[in-house]
Amino acid sequence: MILHGASISPFVRKIMLALAYKGISYQLEPLNPFLEKELAHKRHPMGKVPVLEHDGQSIMDSTVIAHYLDDLYPIPPLYSGDAKVRAKIRWLEEYADTRLTSLVSGVLFYQKIMRGKMLNKDIDEEAIEQCIQHHLPLALQYLEEQIPKDGFIGEHFSMAEISVWSILRNGWMAGLRVESDYPKLHTYLMAIEQEPIVANMISEEDHELRGFYCAAIRLKSI
Repeated sequence: MILHGASISPFVRKIMLALAYKGISYQLEPLNPFLEKELAHKRHPMGKVPVLEHDGQSIMDSTVIAHYLDDLYPIPPLYSGDAKVRAKIRWLEEYADTRLTSLVSGVLFYQKIMRGKMLNKDIDEEAIEQCIQHHLPLALQYLEEQIPKDGFIGEHFSMAEISVWSILRNGWMAGLRVESDYPKLHTYLMAIEQEPIVANMISEEDHELRGFYCAAIRLKSI
């Protein structure tokens, strides 16, 4: 298998963790759609990552890839449990991929790290302020209400944990801290980071990206 993308993308990180969780070997082909737009469009009609190549086929979209991996290699499952549990796992994956991503990656990470540090461009301070004072606290409060007091969404580590952590990892890099105002979410994230595959990824990212990390920022409490 060949995975096209870069782990700095929460969607690529999500699939890297899914592959590691299942013990599937793969080759990562670096592709940054911000810097390599032409190549990205050759791989994906919308110029996005990740793209997984397998058996002569290109599978696109992180959720489609995750289900593809579960279809090919059902054990261990990324979507475990009964119908109700699987529905919640899928919903939290969707929530992470859409609402959280639009705020965490689309505003905080893009402005503070991509523009401010990697591209050395001016950042939109007003957009950041609006995000951390108004929009992001509401999104995180909803997440705080959805997760269990202890443990994971189901009985086992799942795509819910992978998806939520993957995007909030980008937020952490941009200075987002949740321990004071969202204690359940903080406990949940700390449990996820005890998983060996996640701990390994943190170590690798810290080694490669530490110079781009931002100072901690304070969110407005709800």
